[in-house]
Amino acid sequence: MRAIWAMLFCLAQLRQLTAVSTPKWHTDWATLSALPLKQLFREDEWLSQARMVHLQWADLMLMPFFPNSDQSYSLKSIELKAVPGIAVLLNDSRHFVISRKHPDGEAAFAALNKGLQQMKRQGTVNRLYLQAGFLIDKTQVHILNPP
Repeated sequence: MRAIWAMLFCLAQLRQLTAVSTPKWHTDWATLSALPLKQLFREDEWLSQARMVHLQWADLMLMPFFPNSDQSYSLKSIELKAVPGIAVLLNDSRHFVISRKHPDGEAAFAALNKGLQQMKRQGTVNRLYLQAGFLIDKTQVHILNPP
């Protein structure tokens, strides 16, 4: 019962909040558009988005989870902090693009796949995604948009 109440509470809060992003980041824009937000502002420059949130012109923006202990981000006079225990899932993936027409395209493709397989076996891929804030422990956060 507690998890259901927390989810309803968070969704009710979202209806009172504004967010900022850009449609140039298709996945971020689609994710925020699907949430029951009061308003979604368009700002194409990332630093301007951060300033809007810092100045409280918008309530939130999407950012990766940072590996520092307090989940904060700081740049010049901009100070932002993650909402503790809350996460949004992005339905997206990461890709490498290699030209089939390039003379070394096949060799590059084979080398890339070989390296990625080795990194997966060693756990390097997951570790790096965790460090970059793209993967989280889903048992430690409330996800606002579960799959």
